[in-house]
Amino acid sequence: MRKTHVLVYVVDSSDRKRLPQAKAELHRLLRLDSQLPVVVLGNKQDKHNAMSVWELHEALSLGAVADDRRLFLLAAQLGSDGLIVSRNLQAFQELILQLV
Repeated sequence: MRKTHVLVYVVDSSDRKRLPQAKAELHRLLRLDSQLPVVVLGNKQDKHNAMSVWELHEALSLGAVADDRRLFLLAAQLGSDGLIVSRNLQAFQELILQLV
């Protein structure tokens, strides 16, 4: 990950069964570079069984991430047209550009 500027990690927030696996993989990646900024994107927020942002934060143990690392947890959902809500997409794009 030497040439990586930011880690974007996408989590299916409606797949509660696989969240422990997602957590383990995220923390494995975090150990590879302690300074790399991280954006965790909880997608499928439009699903009825989706975890809230707070639930994702807890389930992924994001509170255990070092204080000096830039860490962002964002939620994404589809609009009625089947596309990611544009405000969320624009905010996501702006954040990535700032981190790179």
